[in-house]
Amino acid sequence: MSRGLQIPPSVVRIGVAVKGPLEQRQIAPHILVVDDEQEMCTSLQRLLSDNGFAVSTATSAAQGFQVLQQRSVNLVLCDIAMPDMSGLLFLSKISPGIPVIMMTAYASIETTRRAFKLGARDYLVKPFEFEELLVVVNQNLEVPHAGAVTAPAGPLLLESKNAEFRSMLALARKFSQTDMPVMLSGESGTGKEVIARYIYQNSPRRSLPMLCINCAAIPETLLESELFGHEKGAFTGAVAAKIGRFEQADGGTLFLDEVGDMPAAVQAKMLRALEEFAFTRLGGKQDIKVDLRVIAATNQPIESLIEGGKFRLDLFHRLNGLSLCIPPLRERPEDLESLARHFAGQFSEKYGKPGKDLAPETLAILRTYRWPGNVRELKNCIERALVICDLPAILPEHLPDSVRASAAAAEGAHSGRPGTGSASSGGEPLAEDSDYRTTYMRKIILDALQQAGGNRNEAALLLKVSRKTLYNRMKELGIRHDFT
Repeated sequence: MSRGLQIPPSVVRIGVAVKGPLEQRQIAPHILVVDDEQEMCTSLQRLLSDNGFAVSTATSAAQGFQVLQQRSVNLVLCDIAMPDMSGLLFLSKISPGIPVIMMTAYASIETTRRAFKLGARDYLVKPFEFEELLVVVNQNLEVPHAGAVTAPAGPLLLESKNAEFRSMLALARKFSQTDMPVMLSGESGTGKEVIARYIYQNSPRRSLPMLCINCAAIPETLLESELFGHEKGAFTGAVAAKIGRFEQADGGTLFLDEVGDMPAAVQAKMLRALEEFAFTRLGGKQDIKVDLRVIAATNQPIESLIEGGKFRLDLFHRLNGLSLCIPPLRERPEDLESLARHFAGQFSEKYGKPGKDLAPETLAILRTYRWPGNVRELKNCIERALVICDLPAILPEHLPDSVRASAAAAEGAHSGRPGTGSASSGGEPLAEDSDYRTTYMRKIILDALQQAGGNRNEAALLLKVSRKTLYNRMKELGIRHDFT
């Protein structure tokens, strides 16, 4: 057995099959394991298969690419250290629509940071418990898994003080009770999938599956098969019949993300499927009837696509039963602080750094930035900052350079002095980053020493740092060791 996996005497099966009428509808998610240790691949394949997953293995990055070209994959488990190509390079070359969990026996903050920057969804350090792996896999799967409970669609992300967002959400809630198709539009990162899940969870179909497919993340040659399935021998490599997402979602909801990227040939078949709720598998002859609700989303101006002949007008009318436009984050300034604090709390728990706060100067910079990537960019920004932050609060220096530079440029334009800093909550220019750090660190260390009655050991515990780190910081900041 591989030293990278701890297998308990009795493995709890999280992914058990569902009995009854749903049994034919829930298809096992397909997981690709990429690890140069054959023993590790074999162990994971056996254990994941026993828990209801379809599993392919590859002992090199090259084999992993072959599997991705031949089959649809719902999630990738990838080792970082491999001889032919590093796992990080492999991660950078595969579709961003596929969730990837990195595995390594040599964890470091820098490697973790690079992995998340390249798009990894999660990170496991070998050796890990199999139950831990199952939890992480189920958390990151984007298709429903028999026996896995679907979490609510981020209720905190749906709380808003913005009138336009609340009006949009009220319409979504009202129409969730119908079977009308919904078209969601909005910039990338605004939370279209969150709204789609909100509609699904408030609908009469919530006890049945919701399946998602990203039309931009799947090659054109495979998209039709992914949506409608195929028969054995339909094309080279079709060694067995496959059920598509339309059939899997029967009775439930199908979410078509980035529908504006759907190829013209697939659009024609999609139109017929939505008109009659019937389709044929690729290479098949028999009509298959389904009963489902469709929610579509796009970050492109769909009217422009129609005018340019890239999207069918008749298909648009079929999908556009209700049109909802999600406002960008820059038009929801009243929500920014609550979202930032929500993500700080979420990632504090994830990385075992409880109690992290956002310094006032940091919030001031976040308010100034325009957030072209919207809520997704804010989430990534806070996650990155928290990973590298070793202080009780996230300071401006922990933010990405692009966020700080943009805020500094905005403040410079406002004050007439280019690049002089960013605005504080009171509108006054802030000091340079080094002054942020010095002032804030002095304050929190002095507060901790005061609270600990001058006892440096207790102060270090309060600050959640080692005694040596506290001594070094006190020396750097000129705080006397005989503090009383």
